[in-house]
Amino acid sequence: MDRQDVPKPVVLHSSWRSRIAVALGPLFLLVWGGFGVAGGGLQIFNGLLVFLGLVLAGVAAFDFPLRSVFGPDGIERQCLARNDRLAWTDIRSVARPAQQGIGSRIRAAAKAPKSSGLVAERGKVPHLLVDRIESQAEFDAIKRGISAWQPGMVMRASRPVDGIAPTWLHKRRRGSGDGLVDELD
Repeated sequence: MDRQDVPKPVVLHSSWRSRIAVALGPLFLLVWGGFGVAGGGLQIFNGLLVFLGLVLAGVAAFDFPLRSVFGPDGIERQCLARNDRLAWTDIRSVARPAQQGIGSRIRAAAKAPKSSGLVAERGKVPHLLVDRIESQAEFDAIKRGISAWQPGMVMRASRPVDGIAPTWLHKRRRGSGDGLVDELD
C-alpha cells in the first residue's frame, strides 16, 4: 500500500445538544443542592443532590467524548478533562449502542431512523465514541480505515441512511478532509 492509499484519521464530533445536556444536568443538581445547603444547612437530601451533581460532573468531564479520532493506532476519545486512547488490539468491535426503552418506541412510531452513535466494545465495557449518527461519507471513511488499520475488526454498525449531515457540521473542524469528512492530515 503506497502513501496515497493509506486512509487519513477520521474525526467524529458529538452533538451540541448532548454537550449542553451533559453540562446542565450536573450544574442543575449542584445549584439546587447548593441553595438547599445555603438555606437550610447540610441535610441528607441537599447533601445527596450536591454529591450526585459532583459525580455527574466528573463523568461529564472525564468520560463524555467531545470528539473521537479513528486512526492507525486506535481510537482516541477526546473528553473535556482527558484523552482516552483505545488500541485496536483491545477493541472487540465498533457497534451502535443498543436501542431500548421508551425513546426507541417513540422513534419507531415516528418512523425516525433507529440508529444512533457509535461505541467501541472493549471486553464487556462499551465506550461511547460519538452520541449521534454519522454521515454515509464518514461511515465509509471509518470502515475503510478500520479495514486498513485493523484487518478483521468487526464493525457491527449498519450504514446510515442517506441525508444524514456530517458530525462536524456545526463545530470547528480539526483537519481538512474532502468537505464531507473531517480528516486529520
